[in-house]
Amino acid sequence: ECSLHFTFGGYCTLEPVSQKCRRKLCKPYPPCWCCPNQIPPPVPSPVAAPQPVPSPVAAPAPIPSPVPAPPHVPSPVPIPPPVPTPVPAPPPVLSPPPPSCPPPSCPPPSCPTTPTTPSSIPPPTPTPPVCPNSDCCRATYLEGGSCTLTSTLTKPEKKKWCSSSKQCLTKIGTFDPKCVCCKNCKPRMGCKEMKGKCVDPATVNWAYFNFVCCYYDDTAKCLARKGSDCACCKKPNGGQGGHNKPPHC
Repeated sequence: ECSLHFTFGGYCTLEPVSQKCRRKLCKPYPPCWCCPNQIPPPVPSPVAAPQPVPSPVAAPAPIPSPVPAPPHVPSPVPIPPPVPTPVPAPPPVLSPPPPSCPPPSCPPPSCPTTPTTPSSIPPPTPTPPVCPNSDCCRATYLEGGSCTLTSTLTKPEKKKWCSSSKQCLTKIGTFDPKCVCCKNCKPRMGCKEMKGKCVDPATVNWAYFNFVCCYYDDTAKCLARKGSDCACCKKPNGGQGGHNKPPHC
């Protein structure tokens, strides 16, 4: 670089010999300098002039031998990182095409329809058993009774309210072992003191008892089975009661 920088060439030296010397052209540039070679003076054209008195010619300055440049050490070439081999993507899983629906049997707009699997159909809800609606319990318990499923009764409830032998009749006249006759009302002390009777207004035989009046809203006088309403009714005392549902006392 030093020899190509100047027109007539240059050389590297440790100290600058002129103001034209430059740094950073010789390695190592501190402390080396690049100085130009000595340029010979131009040859003057012949001019008619008086001969000058020759002056003593100064001896030329010794030209220092050029300092050889240090060998060029090539910079290490960076090794590129290895390029990873691209992994081919797995082929896409194609879903089967939807089933075609023939025009005659396709109900628009739900075509094509998805076939219904047996597991998606909910099982039918079993119908709970129901006791027959017969009048046999009203004949067994004149103050009011009803057919009740034995599976819904506990042993204490069955002993307290229900008959141990009376079963309910079905529509074809046979006894149903799953159902039993149970009374709906029992008197408490308040109704007993009035010499009344506790009845179920929904199932009582009004014509049999012939009551004068009833306490329909006084639940403290009667004990009702679960799901029933009871009323304490008064028998006639010297008078004649009605054969229909009596009024409120």
